[in-house]
Amino acid sequence: MNARHTSTASSHVVHHSHAAPPSAAPVSARRRWRRTVVSSAIVAAIVYQGSLRRPTGPDAGIRFHVPAVAAQDSDDTLRVGTFNIHGGKGVDGVRDLTRIAKTLRGLDFAGLNEVHGAAPFRDDDQAAALGQQLGMPWLYAPTEQRWWCDPFGNGALSNLPVTSWQRIPLARTHGKSYRNAVLVRAEHQGKPVNIVVTHLDRSDDRERAEQLRTVGELFLALESPAILLGDLNTDDTEPALRKLLDAPGVHDPLRDRLGDAAPRRIDWILVRGLETIDAGIVNRGDSDHPHVWAELAWPEE
Repeated sequence: MNARHTSTASSHVVHHSHAAPPSAAPVSARRRWRRTVVSSAIVAAIVYQGSLRRPTGPDAGIRFHVPAVAAQDSDDTLRVGTFNIHGGKGVDGVRDLTRIAKTLRGLDFAGLNEVHGAAPFRDDDQAAALGQQLGMPWLYAPTEQRWWCDPFGNGALSNLPVTSWQRIPLARTHGKSYRNAVLVRAEHQGKPVNIVVTHLDRSDDRERAEQLRTVGELFLALESPAILLGDLNTDDTEPALRKLLDAPGVHDPLRDRLGDAAPRRIDWILVRGLETIDAGIVNRGDSDHPHVWAELAWPEE
């Protein structure tokens, strides 16, 4: 009986075995996938933030940057010019600031539009590069920030002694990019001159009209003599500019010189309180815009 019991008990012995652990491969794959998703989201967020246009805001100062050797104003007349340099790129697609400098040579004051700022692999902005080539003090006035740089804006070169300057943001409601006006107070022959440099929006008519109204009011409110230089993206058939041209005391030196032969244009020099000696327009293909210049003088008392 005991033997039988032993035999039966033996037949019911349970053999326990440990199950193999699940493979770690799926867990590692999920972790890699999560890391990839998070990394991609971070990169996308950085790229998105960098691509946003942000206004530079107002700024002011009392002098321009000065090159090692700077020429000085000495003429009885005042030669000014406005030039949208298109980032230095000519109609042939070649970017060449040397020929831009050649076109600007001989001016006492130049207002510049579509100037490129310092960027990776380029330490100087284009206003600085032109100022160094011409031996003229310069100012770069960026309108917006993008990709952690100040890539786009207005500029000025001056052999006139500068006593102050202001960077004035212009309203942006409908347009794509930010714009500004630069008010420079300088001296010619020891007398004060107010100069405004600007470049108005072209992507939206409402935006441009509002910016032109703001710049026009500023120009008319300045103590005479005053000069407005810039790419207004507006010709004289538009009512807003026509109203400014018809304001008392305002004249267009190019029309003073050429009369009805003055070409249709969107780059303008408008003057109050100075007389036109000469004026012209130069279009060598250095940019997709012509260079407009004027020689001015104080009125005889």
